[in-house]
Amino acid sequence: MNDTKSIFSQRELCQQRDREFLALYSPTLDALLQHGVPTHKARRMAAEFTILNGRPHYHVDHERAYRCVCHLLAACDKKASNALTYRTNADLECMAKGRLRQQMWHEIAQHVTQLTKEGMSVASAIDHVLEHCRASRFFISPATALTKICTHDRTRAMR
Repeated sequence: MNDTKSIFSQRELCQQRDREFLALYSPTLDALLQHGVPTHKARRMAAEFTILNGRPHYHVDHERAYRCVCHLLAACDKKASNALTYRTNADLECMAKGRLRQQMWHEIAQHVTQLTKEGMSVASAIDHVLEHCRASRFFISPATALTKICTHDRTRAMR
């Protein structure tokens, strides 16, 4: 039962992210097309611009965010206490640079760390970040964005 609920929740969150992406993408695409940029090139340019310049919400489940952020905070605490761990700070930084999902979790953890320094509990800080903070960008690849766009453009062309 929990698996079904979490799958539904994850799909719903992805759909919210996609709607938020398309709401920012469409005006950008329209502006590029009005300036005479060819359609294929305009789609890619609009997608990349929206990915990097959009300020979306974090569309992640609270329970998963709690697990991931606590894991990251514990890893940072171990590093701060000079305990030997499997991953070094350099390893964590490489992971953060190489993977969009990891970048997102690190960004959320940074927000949570700041709020916990101000006296908020970790759980409350995570709830606050997910409900009120905005991400620095959309954490999707241009290829994923284009799959969302193509579906949207097909239905848009049918109108």
